[in-house]
Amino acid sequence: MALQEAKKIIQESQNIYLIPEENQNPESITSALALFYTLRNLGKNVNIIIEELPEYLSFLIPSINFISYPKNFVISIPVKTANVSQIYYEKNDDALKIHLTVENGFIKKDDLSFYFSEKKPDLVVTFGIKDYHLQLSKKLNPFGFLLDAQILNIDSNQNATAETDNKNFGKINLIGNDCPLAEIVLDLINSFDADINKETANCLLAGLIIYTDNFKNFNVTAKVFETAAYLMKNGANLKEIINNIKRN
Repeated sequence: MALQEAKKIIQESQNIYLIPEENQNPESITSALALFYTLRNLGKNVNIIIEELPEYLSFLIPSINFISYPKNFVISIPVKTANVSQIYYEKNDDALKIHLTVENGFIKKDDLSFYFSEKKPDLVVTFGIKDYHLQLSKKLNPFGFLLDAQILNIDSNQNATAETDNKNFGKINLIGNDCPLAEIVLDLINSFDADINKETANCLLAGLIIYTDNFKNFNVTAKVFETAAYLMKNGANLKEIINNIKRN
């Protein structure tokens, strides 16, 4: 039921932001990238909010510029603090400097606020995040335009306890139990009857390799091997993925 609801909310959305849990769970990043490729192929306007793509996963994208990012950055100064009468900037090879001429009042560093101003997204999709506000409240301060959007929450409760269970914070919660995120995301992608291209397959297989420690830990199941074989049939390059992930 949740899978069909997730499919429907994506079909109804055009502007979609993806947010992986990037600090403790690199599989979240590979899963987000897999859905990123799929949504782009479906004609969606899709962005990923990620601070830094790990070097050993950079082979999954053509270049860092391939991932779109909010472009309208705003610096805000309360009018009651100071009256700015003139603004100009200078730019060189090292930096961009913005100069403000204050007619009256005084600007302190704490008076400034910084944020991105973008079109409100139709949907935010999270990956591997247990508690949206607890884990992302500080990170999303510059992304206020995201905070009121409806959320599709994708996660797997792996070896979960009451404290580490997903909090089901989404409008739709696509939560698996003791399974890789790659399997959950693959089921979602297949629900669109979309082609699994090489790029998507590489991302999902990279997630499986991370989840199973290159098929060596207790997370390995028959389903994992079946999924890996399916992804390789769709173009995933096992040797390339293992060689890159071994660099971590």
